[in-house]
Amino acid sequence: MKIKHILIGACLLNAGLTSCLDNEFLDRTPIDKETPETVFTSSDNFKMYAWGLYKNFIVGYNDRPQAGDQSDMMFYGQSANGIGLVNNRLDASNISAGMWDFSFIRQVNLMLDNIDQASMSDKDKEHWRSVGYFFRAWSYFQMMQNMGDLPWLEHEVKTTDKDILYAKKDSREVVSNNILENLLYAESHIKPKGDGTNTINPNVIRALISRFGLFEGTWRKYHGAVDGVDGNKYLQASVTASQKLIDQNLGLMKDFDDVFNSMSLKGEKSILLFKEYLEYDYKKSHQLTNDTREYQYLYEGTKRLVENYLCADGKPISTSPLYKGDESLYDEFEKRDYRLYYTICPPYEVKTSTDRTKWEFTENPEDRKYIDMMNEIVGNDPKKKMFPLWNSATTYSSKIPNLEAVKVGGIPQRAGYYFYLYYNNQPGAQDRENAGTDAPVFRMGEVLINHAEAMFELGKFNQTVADQTVNKLRERAHVAPMIVNEIGSDFDTYRDSDVDPVLWEIRRERCSELMGQGFRFNDIKRWKKGEYLNLQPVGVKINDVDSYNNEALKNSLYKGAEQPRYKNCVTYILKPTPGWSDKCYLYPIPIKQITLNQNLVQNPGWEK
Repeated sequence: MKIKHILIGACLLNAGLTSCLDNEFLDRTPIDKETPETVFTSSDNFKMYAWGLYKNFIVGYNDRPQAGDQSDMMFYGQSANGIGLVNNRLDASNISAGMWDFSFIRQVNLMLDNIDQASMSDKDKEHWRSVGYFFRAWSYFQMMQNMGDLPWLEHEVKTTDKDILYAKKDSREVVSNNILENLLYAESHIKPKGDGTNTINPNVIRALISRFGLFEGTWRKYHGAVDGVDGNKYLQASVTASQKLIDQNLGLMKDFDDVFNSMSLKGEKSILLFKEYLEYDYKKSHQLTNDTREYQYLYEGTKRLVENYLCADGKPISTSPLYKGDESLYDEFEKRDYRLYYTICPPYEVKTSTDRTKWEFTENPEDRKYIDMMNEIVGNDPKKKMFPLWNSATTYSSKIPNLEAVKVGGIPQRAGYYFYLYYNNQPGAQDRENAGTDAPVFRMGEVLINHAEAMFELGKFNQTVADQTVNKLRERAHVAPMIVNEIGSDFDTYRDSDVDPVLWEIRRERCSELMGQGFRFNDIKRWKKGEYLNLQPVGVKINDVDSYNNEALKNSLYKGAEQPRYKNCVTYILKPTPGWSDKCYLYPIPIKQITLNQNLVQNPGWEK
């Protein structure tokens, strides 16, 4: 039976809770007689409805994942929401209504409210309740990361439910505890194989518990307990769920780059859930690969991000004898974590024809060092990151970095560290909306680093845990293993002195594994490290300043008063003004919602 869009797509307004469609729709009998009582009758009906939940909630590559990272001194995007937040360009009067939108939760609750009376077995009822609980918990988790306290809606809200529509917010503990209880129920009651390949199953739920428990546990550790409840029960839930996944020996994909640039992730045990795309199908493809190649969607790393990646010996650049310094960009990238090479394009230069459709090597052997290295790493596979890079089917980027002030053709950059994690030459990659690479949603790479951090916060991190987690990731990245007992206060002289040396290395590993995938700003918020956004973002160092006959470039160079090691680094990325404010740990509630429901209390610091 076909489910009407008016049922699936209903959204909520008054205080984010009332229907934006015909509010009396469910009180009338539709022409074709389809009502909740007739739609939600069998397991197959619930399965059809659930496909809409998958489609509406899991965005994959249709929503640029790197946007969640463009708010730190490590990562830059041309329209950075996080930078906008600390610049105070965002307030209660202009925040997106989507920040306080319960329409998806209403869709889930509509399904949940109709399970008990359906004609299906108890096992099927438990299964679909688990699916609903999973989606509701995930949606609430995402909202809570941004908004803090929220009204918890256990059932579908109708326009006659005035006491709910105009109620106060529930505390963070009420919401968090409900999220955890919903997920734990779902883990133990959902069908072991879900509804088939690439659907929600116990392992997917464990991955979400791993993510949620770490976030909420560390939020409470660094921001304070909520209603007298600290973060330990959430950290323990994260650890328990992660360990269940680790014990299954699901492994990792052999190549880090293939996680993000494969035409199909089917059959990959370490990819717990993914969004499937099909090339050359407008409705089932994406444009992220093409966007990665285009200047108007440019994302870049900063020098601090490049510094974050370890050298091949497992030591940071501040203490590793392998690090040759940054007097040359070629030196800066030598013998580093392979995830750096897959995330930030290594430097190179070639000679191209006037129209850049042909190229040849320069006379300088250094210019081709990373071309040869990267082509060997990807196995000379023309579908992968073959060098020199193509802007389009026949146009080559002749130089990386290619600074905007002195561009020579190709993609011009402001920082000089071109973020190209999602760059590939797979079918459809050259077309605006026809790429077909699958998007990982939950994967073991994240679970491993979640487990390492949560275990540290519980005081249980040791060499055994490091070998189970961090060192699995390092092995794939061609980096020497972490030896916990070797990490002391002098292991990294660039470390934030407020952070334990071992925890600093775990956080470094998290950055290396997850950068550009939407985690960084939320990590900064839960660590209560918003002051990182006050640091001046800098790009590549220009050591031969006098050889550039370009005043714009020379005027943009960092003078080095605050951080001498960044002298002569480009600073086209402006430092946020006025800077970080603690109110930015939570977003403001849209003023319209507070006007509609005067029982809502604005988040701290956003009252005016």
